[in-house]
Amino acid sequence: MTSLKKLLSTTFVIGTLLSTNALAENTPATADSATTAVQQESVAQVQPQAAAIGDKLNINTATVAEIQKSLVGIGAKKAEAIVQYREKHGNFTAAEQLLEVQGIGKATLEKNRDRIAF
Repeated sequence: MTSLKKLLSTTFVIGTLLSTNALAENTPATADSATTAVQQESVAQVQPQAAAIGDKLNINTATVAEIQKSLVGIGAKKAEAIVQYREKHGNFTAAEQLLEVQGIGKATLEKNRDRIAF
């Protein structure tokens, strides 16, 4: 009985080694592609968070894309207007200053008040 167990264990180990070796020989490009995809995704996740403080978006350092992605009701044009206003008038110090940006009204400000940091 113990000889049978040893034989089965040895057969299992050898089969596993052969399967692993065959997979390694047949899929190096797939592994590299998967690694590259994970690396690209990691970079993409890190970059948008550069302007984030906790769960909030730093409106003074965020890019147009980050603003558009993070704030509710803000598309490309409004996000661009926010960045242009900031570049012209300096950093925002209060959420209410967003009302001075063309296209941003009270409703949009209230939807995003808890999402914005300075």
